[in-house]
Amino acid sequence: MNMLLLHQTIIAFVLATFIISSTKALTSAHCKQTCRHNRVPYPFGFSDGCQIRLNCSEKGEIRVGEFRVQNVTRDSILINLPAKCNRPIQDIEQLFQRNYALTWQNGLLLQNCSSSLNGCAIAMSTVESRFDQLQGCDSGSDNISCYSENNKGIDVMTFANLRQTNCRFLFSSIAVDLSNNSNKNSTISLEFQTVELGWWLDGPCNCTPNADCTVVTLANGTTGFRCRCKQGFEGDGFVNSDGCHKVACNASKYMSGRCGGTTRVDVLIGGIIVGASLMAALALICYFIRRRSTSFKSRMSAKRLLCEAAGNSSVPFYTYKEIERASNGFSEKQRLGTGAYGTVYAGKLHNDEWVAIKKIRHRDSDGIEQVMNEIKLLSSVSHPNLVRLLGCCIENDEQILVYEFMPNGTLSQHLQRDGGRCLPWTIRLTIATETAHAIA
Repeated sequence: MNMLLLHQTIIAFVLATFIISSTKALTSAHCKQTCRHNRVPYPFGFSDGCQIRLNCSEKGEIRVGEFRVQNVTRDSILINLPAKCNRPIQDIEQLFQRNYALTWQNGLLLQNCSSSLNGCAIAMSTVESRFDQLQGCDSGSDNISCYSENNKGIDVMTFANLRQTNCRFLFSSIAVDLSNNSNKNSTISLEFQTVELGWWLDGPCNCTPNADCTVVTLANGTTGFRCRCKQGFEGDGFVNSDGCHKVACNASKYMSGRCGGTTRVDVLIGGIIVGASLMAALALICYFIRRRSTSFKSRMSAKRLLCEAAGNSSVPFYTYKEIERASNGFSEKQRLGTGAYGTVYAGKLHNDEWVAIKKIRHRDSDGIEQVMNEIKLLSSVSHPNLVRLLGCCIENDEQILVYEFMPNGTLSQHLQRDGGRCLPWTIRLTIATETAHAIA
């Protein structure tokens, strides 16, 4: 018994699917949607099987009655309404049909009105400059009024609204284009000699799950509907047609915002920010790599120069951090003196050895040459009265020499009696003689 019920359920499901598919196929097959090289979307077409029928002229023009269609969008039909004097207002009645009618986004230019109308606030000079045909009209066309009203909760006009104006003729129309008015600061576009029709299908909403439904309120108290696919989907959104399909994203669709989530402006701004960030990060990386490479080359060059200057002698190479730590950050408390070429500080190395640290003054580009000269001189001379060179540092644009530290003060202090014991003249003469002999 259960197996029989299961078989019946499966057969019913298959039949229902077949009937729905067949209905869609028949609807599509019995609706001609092309007019020469022009094609209109569902639910429009040019045959009796179409939900909303339009006309196809012998020249391949799409028409509603006698009026030429400029464009068919997801919300409206734009009709070309050329300026014409003394056109009977009854001619526009063909634009009020079961599934479309004039919207309230139109300013109708009417002639020979017996009473004043709710104006569109459009200056007559603007009308005269836009419509050359006005100059060829007879005197009866002097009374041209612009008609527009509040929608009063209804989305489209009725022809009865136009009859109540007590106007005899329809000169032309001005449509208000709000398609680009999503931004509050954007301007409203006026389309002259154009009239906008709103369209709908009868009944309650019948859209696919991935579509939004727009309810159209009509004057007779009933409603219609339109479908529009959500962002990231494409199609017409109607259950009885193609519905909505996920957009297959490519560069063009992504930039236009059709893939959903982002618009072209958002993508451009995001791309600029990301690109600028990547460029800045790349520039910083290149800067640090170049700085590190330059520092490494500088240290290698300094070592090579030291080897050449010292000859066979071994001159230790100290890092700038070691020198800075030894001199307590070149503290003024440890400054021993200042000369023509730099300042000397007392310093204590990591092995507790006290040294004299001479920091060469940055006077010109000859600083490195001064260091090399002193290294050459002190490396080639050995004398009890001359301090020994213990090492040097050429780093961070600094040239520093490390000497043997004399705890009893300098020779200058003893000679000038600034410190230490007073030297007799015999010792002074001996020092001068031996120094001259060493230099020679």
